[in-house]
Amino acid sequence: MLDVIARSEPSFENGQVDFGRLKADAVRAAGVLIEFYGDAALERAKLIEHRSPQSHFARMVTAEVGRRGKRS
Repeated sequence: MLDVIARSEPSFENGQVDFGRLKADAVRAAGVLIEFYGDAALERAKLIEHRSPQSHFARMVTAEVGRRGKRS
């Protein structure tokens, strides 16, 4: 799963990125990380981001995990 997030590229439709879908996918991926890793989810998200520094999606997932962690 970590590799899937690290390799994810935004979907293009008519030459434009669908940011709504990208955001929704990041929210779902963050939920999976939190469910699977619990308290270590943010650490895992940061690891994914570090492994793929060019991935905007990985940064979005890390941000979402961080936001959810602050609400707990």
